[in-house]
Amino acid sequence: MFVGSYELTIDAKNRVSIPFSVRSKMNTETDGRGFYVVPGRRPGTLAIHAEKPFEAALKAAPSSDLLSTELYEWMQWERSVAVFVDPDAQGRILIPDKLLKRVGIRGEVTLAGVGTHLELWNRADYAAFEDGKWPTYAQAREKAISEMNRLSAESARRL
Repeated sequence: MFVGSYELTIDAKNRVSIPFSVRSKMNTETDGRGFYVVPGRRPGTLAIHAEKPFEAALKAAPSSDLLSTELYEWMQWERSVAVFVDPDAQGRILIPDKLLKRVGIRGEVTLAGVGTHLELWNRADYAAFEDGKWPTYAQAREKAISEMNRLSAESARRL
């Protein structure tokens, strides 16, 4: 479970540190040691997934023969731009320049834990996102809890 936010810097070699507090929570048996980096759900971000859960999700995907052309092409694209990164002894991962340029991430960044994975943001973008959430925090939390309860109930009925 990834939580918290960390202000970091991407160095001149395109390396960013995965904080020790994050790495120390990972179990190499269930999580692996490395990470997969893919474009994030939100434009301008990168999603960083633990190695073994990401690989398990790929293996669990339906056969490509069952997919619509649109879904197949999306999966084809996302898998082709995904990159596996293995932390060095200091916990740094090397993110390809091409991927950083595509999403517009450079220099000062925020690494945010979002439960199942981490997200890498430009620091200014993350600060604006966070600042925009505080004024409506209570209402948004209530709505989110309501939706999660509804989805959990629907999921339980399907079983």
